[in-house]
Amino acid sequence: MGAWYGYTTNKKGWPMKRIISFGVFLTAIFPVLAAAQPQCGRLGEEFCQQGYIYRCEQTGSELTPIFQNRPCTVEVPSMEGTWSGEGHQSPAGETGSDYPITMTISDSGGSIDYPSLGCGGSLSLISAGATSAQYRETITYGGCISGGTVSVNLFQGRLSWTWVGDYEGQQYNVIAVLER
Repeated sequence: MGAWYGYTTNKKGWPMKRIISFGVFLTAIFPVLAAAQPQCGRLGEEFCQQGYIYRCEQTGSELTPIFQNRPCTVEVPSMEGTWSGEGHQSPAGETGSDYPITMTISDSGGSIDYPSLGCGGSLSLISAGATSAQYRETITYGGCISGGTVSVNLFQGRLSWTWVGDYEGQQYNVIAVLER
């Protein structure tokens, strides 16, 4: 990056030469550039930012992201599909505190199965984002508590899963990490 020379005064009013790097000058004048400027980790690395590819190249002593004028998209992983794992309930129920869970997510809801408890049912979508959702659970077979709220968050290919409900004035919580 280049340098910009300017003059300022010190506390006594004497003129002083001031050198400001061009990058610092630009980000001071246009703060939006600082926020949009991606960071380079290694030479030749390419990444997608704001719909376009940038490539890290050596410019002087620095690695600098260089706009490549090639469009790109960032794929957001889908939560749709079948997930399973081991849930941990608090307080523990009559059959213990740990049991398997299988959840199938579709675009409008899904289904839930608790094989060792002999129950399961349907999930109605309450709210959803790209990597999180909340469902109202309705047990359609077996004797499990119906009407709980299931919340899921997709993180690093796994589904962080929680269930909250109550039965006869007692609140129950179940947590799990589900995988495909």
